[in-house]
Amino acid sequence: MPVDIAALVGFQPADTASLRALKADLTKSQEAIIGAFYERVLDVPAFRDMIDETCKREKYDLNGFIAHLNDVQFRHWQRFFDGTPDETFMKTARQIGVVHEKCLLTNDLHVASSAVLLEKLLAVAVDHYIAESEETAKVKDALAAIVRMFFIDLAQAISAYDTAAAVTMYKQVSEPLLEAFEREVAKELGSMAGAAAELDGTIKSFADLNKGNIQRCQDTVSSIGNLATSLNELGQITRHIENFVKVISDVSRKTKLLALNAAIEAGRSGEYGRGFNVVASEVKALANEAEEAAQKVAVQAGEIRAAIVAAQANVDESEKLVLAIDSGVAEEQASLETQCAAVGEISNNLAVVSESARELRGRFKAINTA
Repeated sequence: MPVDIAALVGFQPADTASLRALKADLTKSQEAIIGAFYERVLDVPAFRDMIDETCKREKYDLNGFIAHLNDVQFRHWQRFFDGTPDETFMKTARQIGVVHEKCLLTNDLHVASSAVLLEKLLAVAVDHYIAESEETAKVKDALAAIVRMFFIDLAQAISAYDTAAAVTMYKQVSEPLLEAFEREVAKELGSMAGAAAELDGTIKSFADLNKGNIQRCQDTVSSIGNLATSLNELGQITRHIENFVKVISDVSRKTKLLALNAAIEAGRSGEYGRGFNVVASEVKALANEAEEAAQKVAVQAGEIRAAIVAAQANVDESEKLVLAIDSGVAEEQASLETQCAAVGEISNNLAVVSESARELRGRFKAINTA
């Protein structure tokens, strides 16, 4: 709700006449008053730094900037001593306040620096109504002392007020933002933690499945090794059979030679050797059958040996393939374990972030309390 400042300070119509009566004297003294003001404030390093920084930032010439401020202030004083606190006067006063803000001038310093202006203005009023005398000087000194002490008090009050107002505004602005931030962080961290847990579960499932695959690969390699051993043993047995067949073939050839010799001798013996010739023929036939059977066995043994060699080659290739699969599965298992560790690290980091957010919230609360 807007406040009527003029009514609050008790401004009366009679005040207009009193101020206008002083206007001519003020006009004569305003340059001296402004000169005293700048002499006072520019002697304070903080003020000089603020004005220099403003000129540097805005690319102003210092003397030109002060001359501009003086011109604005002189025109404002003309309205001041017209004694009409209308909207035009209020607008100009606010514009001067904006300029002070651009100069980085705080409210307390603005008020305190204004003490020299009021001190000089009161002196103009005293000189206007009271002739110069020792008593007049005492009145001016008393008024100056009152003004200085009053503005010291007012500057401290305004400084404390500004600080408290800034804290209050900070609370009003920061509290909803902090609450929203805390909720959002908690929500996001919850979502991220849930996603991390789900990912961790998925990776662990894959890892467990992979472990089963590794075991199956190892079992397959072991079975292939056993099969290769069995094939080697079968190959050795086949070679023994082939050797045995060779022996039978040799025996058959020798038997046929013996049967041939026996038949020849039986033929020489005539009628007496006829029975022996029959036996020799039977032995020869038996030897032929044994040789034919041995040859068939040899052929079959050769085929078996060739099949064993081919099977061994296939087993070797299968073993290499399974070993490659086992190696790949092992690498995948290592990768899954790395990913699982990374997810664990993410979960730990989320916990750290959550704790940091709580600590940050606590610090802000401590600032608000302070």
